[in-house]
Amino acid sequence: MISHRARVAVTMGDPAGIGPEITLKALARPEIFEFCVPIVYGNVAALENSVEPAGADLNIRAIDDPADAKGETGVVDVVEPVPLDLSAFSVGAGNAASGAFSAGCFGAAIKDGMATKSDAVIMGPASKQAQNEGGYEFAGFRETANHFTGVDDTVLITLGDTYNLARVTTHVPLSDVPRLCSRENVLGVIRQSDAGMKSIGYAKPRIGVSALNPHCGEGGLLGREEIEAIGPAIEDARSEGIEASGPYPGDTIFLNMKAGEFDLIISMFHDHGNACIKLAEFGTLVNLLAGAPIPILTVHHGTAFNIAGRGIADETNLVCAFYTAAGRQTPA
Repeated sequence: MISHRARVAVTMGDPAGIGPEITLKALARPEIFEFCVPIVYGNVAALENSVEPAGADLNIRAIDDPADAKGETGVVDVVEPVPLDLSAFSVGAGNAASGAFSAGCFGAAIKDGMATKSDAVIMGPASKQAQNEGGYEFAGFRETANHFTGVDDTVLITLGDTYNLARVTTHVPLSDVPRLCSRENVLGVIRQSDAGMKSIGYAKPRIGVSALNPHCGEGGLLGREEIEAIGPAIEDARSEGIEASGPYPGDTIFLNMKAGEFDLIISMFHDHGNACIKLAEFGTLVNLLAGAPIPILTVHHGTAFNIAGRGIADETNLVCAFYTAAGRQTPA
């Protein structure tokens, strides 16, 4: 996706959560600087407060422009795009102030990335609730990124070492899912997923599409979405040259991928796909927003307010995001 020494913007996430800590822990790894020039969008004081819990020997340096980031081992270059009052929140308890700050940093990083000041953007762990309280009323990472990029037709792909996943629906009530799994929507996700996988090196991605209903609807006895929407969408995609197949039963499709039959699975709703992939690969997953004008990624975990400030947060997921953003294979 990106060549050697990619300039990667990373937000430190919600300052009340583990974001500052894992940012420092990740950037304490010298190997990151071999292929990456990190540009942190955050707050110098908040990061300095996290140095001791993170156990990181780092120099935190404020810069005015992303172009000033040098990518020097042991130095964390920080752009402060929005003000932060450290007295307005408590570590371990996100609120409107911390949520507005994390969203503001994400928006600034995307704006600079679209102005070619960075090659990719990673969003640190943020709280949807805190961001909503802070005035950014979006359902999740994808919807927030869509707002800042001005692009609505995007698909979130979750990338792992063995399993890769996209979803037709994400943060919506389960009662809305059947209506949203229309032929048009399923086809759109197949198309975007195909393009997204190609952007990270898959020449002809093999896409397995899950059913919505048990047993693929049992020929219409348990639902007709497979007959009227999902199946026809797969045929439409195949007529366009996309290597899609299915629908496959939702309770076995991940076994097909484990056997090496697919490069990506498309599930119809959030918890079906996420429950499987998180069970298999939680801790190393990275989210990629396919269809965005620049590579936009995020870690596949939350703010972990309950352990913030204790020095025990694991930075592995963020490290994987740096590798993916720079077009490198995630380390084993």
